[in-house]
Order: sequence, then C-alpha cells, then structure tokens
Amino acid sequence: MMIHRYWRILLVAPVIGFLLGAGVFGVIALGGNPFTRTGQSAGDVVRAILNYGAVGLVVSGAALIGGFVLVGCLDRHLTKSSGTRTALAALGAAGGVLILEIVLAIVPETVGNSGWSYLLVIISLVVASVAGSVAAILVHWAERRERTRPDRVAHPLPSAWVDF
Repeated sequence: MMIHRYWRILLVAPVIGFLLGAGVFGVIALGGNPFTRTGQSAGDVVRAILNYGAVGLVVSGAALIGGFVLVGCLDRHLTKSSGTRTALAALGAAGGVLILEIVLAIVPETVGNSGWSYLLVIISLVVASVAGSVAAILVHWAERRERTRPDRVAHPLPSAWVDF
C-alpha cells in the first residue's frame, strides 16, 4: 500500500536530490573566489556538477530510506491522518540524513583525521532540515493527490458483451 501511494516520490526524490546538489555547486561557484572561477574549464565545471549531484543523490537516498522506515514502522497500514504521515516522513527523512552524516563524521574520528568533523555535523543539520522540508512537501502532494482522486464510476450503458 505504501509503494502504491508513494511510488512517485521514489522516482522524483533522486532527481530533486541531484538538482539540489548541483544547485549547491552553482551557489558556491557564483559566490566563491572569482580567481578560481576564471581558472576552471568546462570539463572542470561538469565534473564538479556531477560530484555535487552525486552527493545530492546519496543524501536523497538516505532521506528516502529514513522516511519510508519511519512511516512504515509507525503507520504500517496507513490508518493515521495525512498530516501525521507528512510529519513522520519529514522527521524520518531528516533522521536518515542525520544518521548518514553522523556516521560519515565518526569514521574520520576513528581514523584520527578529526579536524573537520564538527563542521560536517553543522552542515548536516542544514542538509537534514532541507531534506525534511522537501520530504514533507512531496508527501503532502502525494496525500493530496490520493485524497482528490475520483472513484471509478460504472458506465451507464450496458456492455455489448453482457447483452450478447
């Protein structure tokens, strides 16, 4: 039932994650050092967009897993209200991203290269809030679509097969 209702989110979320990641590169490139921008070739720009987009794909995957797990665990048969499912999906998506980022911050700590772990955790709070907001919007749209879908109506004229 969950897959039937939310299959569009499974298709759209990775695309949105890639585009948001590429958009982050655009913001960094436009607001960054102008001397660095002049030294980049078209290949460097494409490579950077693909790298940032790949990070966006990974983040959207963690958000999808977190949102589906939390909604699946707490509202398995989809009996709660749509607002509750929207909030659960947003919290699950943010939680999934936070877990991913905390794991990525713990790995350098154990290896011994712990100079930037606090910065990764701070950035993960921003990324988790964005992922939760996008998840809430997507689930709200899916719930609204499910609520406004018309019921199937029987055709008023008899079928030719029934009369035959």
